[in-house]
Amino acid sequence: MLEKLLESYPKPSGKFHRILPIHLVKYSCIFGAQGIGKTDFILHYFIDSQFYKLKKLYINCDDARLNPKQDLQGLKEFLKKESIDVLILDNYHQYPLPLDFELSFIILISNIPVAIPYFTNIAMPPITFSEFLTMRKLSKEDGLTLYLKFGNLLESLSEQRKGEFLKAITQDSINFWILRNLILHLGQRVSLHQIYTKLKKDGKLSKDRFYAYCQLLNEYGIALWVEKFEHSSAPKKLYFWDFTLRNAVSYERNFGLLFENMVFLELLYRFRVECFYTDKLDFYIPSLSLGILCAPFIQTLEARLNKIGKEREFCDFLLIITLNHTQNGENLGTPYKIIPFSDFAESNLTEIAN
Repeated sequence: MLEKLLESYPKPSGKFHRILPIHLVKYSCIFGAQGIGKTDFILHYFIDSQFYKLKKLYINCDDARLNPKQDLQGLKEFLKKESIDVLILDNYHQYPLPLDFELSFIILISNIPVAIPYFTNIAMPPITFSEFLTMRKLSKEDGLTLYLKFGNLLESLSEQRKGEFLKAITQDSINFWILRNLILHLGQRVSLHQIYTKLKKDGKLSKDRFYAYCQLLNEYGIALWVEKFEHSSAPKKLYFWDFTLRNAVSYERNFGLLFENMVFLELLYRFRVECFYTDKLDFYIPSLSLGILCAPFIQTLEARLNKIGKEREFCDFLLIITLNHTQNGENLGTPYKIIPFSDFAESNLTEIAN
């Protein structure tokens, strides 16, 4: 089996490849949610001319044709015999192997970081808008249209295929049922207890099973929670690693929540800022005293601005993110700036707040 794996080293699968400033060290673990291109990134990384002469072995620990206990038993001896330089273990979380051998590179691909002292865990984010544009060499206008349609996974999946993808990654009907109901609460202020109570009315589900799977979704970077500012015990707002998921599990559309999730992913993965929500602000960034409103269409914006009350005590500036509107102004003594999402995704938040 190991000989067959050595002969069938895969090539990067897609036309588009992740463009990230990631440098792999000798012992690296790339981790992140499903569908964001971890495997493709690693395979494409080692195509570079500096690695051309290195002998590589790729093993997918989740390969249905593989019996890890039997087929990988002699891995250490095989690596030495074949003078392997690079070992790539994909889906390492499915079947962790002992790594007691010396190679030029041992690369793990996993949904979660590994607890191996000498390994460097490297988080891979979902695809942000600026990377999406760079990968596809698109203008902002054309890029935003496609981004809104397909979301920020590596592969451009239709809504139906994305639903099939979700079924595949959840692996059984109960997990999919849980995930689907979580997705239906995208952008809402909700507690796990509220969702569990609702699900129990619809069918049989143990509390332990529900909470364990929700914790796993959080660890995998699939479900993302935002706390209320200075109220950590309040219900959290729920978002996901792909902002278009709700369209894959429901015929009901809510573009405002999709847009809000899209903005949140930029804050989390491009700007890397800690943010919260408040009663009247979609997001608040304490480090910048910056409040953010997501308003793809600005018809009701003035009414929303007028309702902002106590937040003005700790919010020095408001950023309003729209689809295509630009404007500077002031509301009840608080300055604000309105910019399109495409400009926001390539902006400098510190400069905006100052």
